[in-house]
Amino acid sequence: MTEATSQKSTCGGCNKEFLIIPQEQGFYQKKGLPTPENCPDCRRKRRLSLRNERKLYKRKCDKCQKDVISTYSPESKYIIYCQECYWAHLG
Repeated sequence: MTEATSQKSTCGGCNKEFLIIPQEQGFYQKKGLPTPENCPDCRRKRRLSLRNERKLYKRKCDKCQKDVISTYSPESKYIIYCQECYWAHLG
C-alpha cells in the first residue's frame, strides 16, 4: 500500500511555495476540480475581496419602516429588518 504525500506547488499570486495535503487532493479529485493555483492565504484574500463590507446603504426596515443602514442596496431583493424587528422575528 502506498502512502499519499503532500504535493508542493507555487502560488500564482505571491510566488510562495505551499503544500496540498493528501486530504485536499482527494477532495479535489472526488469533486472533479483542478488543484488550486494560489496558496490558502491568497485564496482567502480573493474570497474576502468579493464581500461587500465597505459600501453601506440607507434603507427602511421592511417591517416597521424605521431608517437603517445595510450592506444591501434598496434595490436588492433581500428583506431587511432593523435590530428590534430582527430579534422579535426570531423570538
